[in-house]
Amino acid sequence: MVILWQRPIVGSYTALCINGCSLATLAGFLSRLFFILAFRDNNAMQKIYHQRIQSGSLQSDKHQHSAVNALQQRLDSLARGNQPQSLYLFGPVGRGKTLLMDLFYQYLPKDKAIRLHYHHFMAKIHTALNQRQGEADPMEAIASSWAQQYSVICLDEFFVEDIGDAMILARLWEALFNNGVTLVTTSNAPPKELYKGGLARHRFEPTIDLLNKECECLDLGLGIDYRRLKNTDLPFYLKQGTQKQLRSVAEKQFGETLRCSSVSVMNRSIHSLWRNNNVIGFEFMALCSGPRSQRDYMELAAQYSAIAVHGVPTFSYLPDKDLVHGVEETYQREHQTNSVSKLDNEARRFIALVDECYDNKCLLILTAETDIDKLYQAKQLEFPFRRCVSRLFEMQQWGNSMKGNTLVKRRQSVPES
Repeated sequence: MVILWQRPIVGSYTALCINGCSLATLAGFLSRLFFILAFRDNNAMQKIYHQRIQSGSLQSDKHQHSAVNALQQRLDSLARGNQPQSLYLFGPVGRGKTLLMDLFYQYLPKDKAIRLHYHHFMAKIHTALNQRQGEADPMEAIASSWAQQYSVICLDEFFVEDIGDAMILARLWEALFNNGVTLVTTSNAPPKELYKGGLARHRFEPTIDLLNKECECLDLGLGIDYRRLKNTDLPFYLKQGTQKQLRSVAEKQFGETLRCSSVSVMNRSIHSLWRNNNVIGFEFMALCSGPRSQRDYMELAAQYSAIAVHGVPTFSYLPDKDLVHGVEETYQREHQTNSVSKLDNEARRFIALVDECYDNKCLLILTAETDIDKLYQAKQLEFPFRRCVSRLFEMQQWGNSMKGNTLVKRRQSVPES
């Protein structure tokens, strides 16, 4: 079987024989064919975006318009066979960063591009590092291998909060850029704000300079939080709700549940309340206190359509101790004082839970001590908690997309490899 098509712009004909080819080869061919056909209609992504504005599903936004133009330029460059400049989109929560990345990724050839949330990206790096233990320069080897697989890496929610991850990212992105990989990323903060106040931040500053050098940085502005425009009620957020009320809401959406005293997650037992094949219930402290990690939430969000959590507390400012940064484990801390709340560890895990559920289209049904806007009253995690609040508000709209006991996914699932 021989297929002929005309490549846009270049104008030459290419023939490909696919008799006996593998499914992976055929999938790659079809992905590239879609990419080429899409660009016979120039500015395809821009047209889709403006059609949504004209239909009323999106509002006109000058900052988004600039970002769409920048993303379209990258697609045009790829269509011509060129490697485009990296792009760093940043702005407050709810400004449409995920929507823009959805549109952009839709038109990329999937055999040469990958899209990952930051947490999944770091998990992928750690897995690769474990596989290359003992090598002289594992980071360069990983970058070289990924450069052969991907021309473009799309990274959602770029942020840095751990010194180990900061050092890994510093070395990896230098190697990836040197290998010609294009980064397209979204973040709530500009590069200069990444890892602000973190341990040994001065060691991460060269990476900030590298991002500013390699990326075009676009600010999406201090406009409307679009996630909150349509919210009139909070069907899945029960302020001072009881455990019985939580179960009732869950069963109304997902059917009858049975008592379940514990479940195994990442080969560890976690105390639970009740469950069925679609939804599972937990006490907040069982799920967000103690030895829990992002991977626990990855597994749960992938397995269930919804997770119900009873008793989300107010993360009020309760000083644990004042930490004056000095020298610790050979790292020089910044000379400043941070006040740490006793509940900040639980708050970090709660943010991770919300992020993972949001990205997996897994509904969170919550009972909580206070209003969404008032959940976090401490200082240290104030910035990342804004994203958490915005995403909880958007989840209140997901009930309009439910059929039977299964949550209809709001957007196409994103492959990780």
